[in-house]
Amino acid sequence: MQKGKLLITGGTGFVGSSLAAYFSSHYDVFITSRKPDERIKALWRPLDVTDKEAVGLLFEKERPEIVIHCAGNKNVGFCEASPKEARLTNAIGTQNIAQACNKNRAKLIYISTDLVFPCENGNYKEDETPQSPLVYGQTKYEGEVLASREMDNLAICRSAGIYGKTSPLLKWLYSKVRGGENVECFTDVFNTPTLVENLGEMIQVIIERKLTGTFHTVGSERVNRFEFFKTFTDIFDLDNGKLIPMAAGNKKAEMHLRPDSSLNSEKTSKALGVSGYTVSEGFKKLKAIGFSP
Repeated sequence: MQKGKLLITGGTGFVGSSLAAYFSSHYDVFITSRKPDERIKALWRPLDVTDKEAVGLLFEKERPEIVIHCAGNKNVGFCEASPKEARLTNAIGTQNIAQACNKNRAKLIYISTDLVFPCENGNYKEDETPQSPLVYGQTKYEGEVLASREMDNLAICRSAGIYGKTSPLLKWLYSKVRGGENVECFTDVFNTPTLVENLGEMIQVIIERKLTGTFHTVGSERVNRFEFFKTFTDIFDLDNGKLIPMAAGNKKAEMHLRPDSSLNSEKTSKALGVSGYTVSEGFKKLKAIGFSP
């Protein structure tokens, strides 16, 4: 049976390239980004999602049946300093992709974020109204709204703290701990970390069952950064004595951190029949897959 054609925008980034690897055995995958990355083993096409005409031409030529839209500016600090540029990429870029999907009858999976919410109290459900104080969260949510206006065959997948084999954060942590350096770990910043392969499993169900709507495709456990790092060092037999638990304090504002962005995924897990991993389950799975420090 011939594989369906699946496009992943932002395919040279960590999340996009990881999903490209995951779906390569299920679909005929190709990726887009502004610049190529020779390390990514996937068919690449150049694309700037803010260029509406270029998006339209690429879709007419390639005719993807499914699109996973990962492209966007994820640098929270840059978004705060450059709101116009952030909106152009995260909101208008998403609208451009949605318009092209609708015109070409492609299924759209939009990878959104936990930061669309206020991120004060956590445990946010799918039907709660996003009210982010951050430009990044505001523009990602605007992307949700604009995409929803353009098409019906849309699944919004809010995820968080995505990690995997080539995770920059875990590579940094591994290097620091193996090098004998202390690592400050915040105890007052919470989220729901997500193994990228687990995210792939959830998206696969959404595609195969032709589901639409908003989903919280995240891990099942709310943890702070210290708990997350300690579990990693425990599972990978590293010295966790170098982890220094501390409150973020004034660094929260400086680093644009939110107290609790954790998502409630009970409704999504029930709808998909796929549960998010706990942090321990995720790291054990990662160890089995093969972490690449």
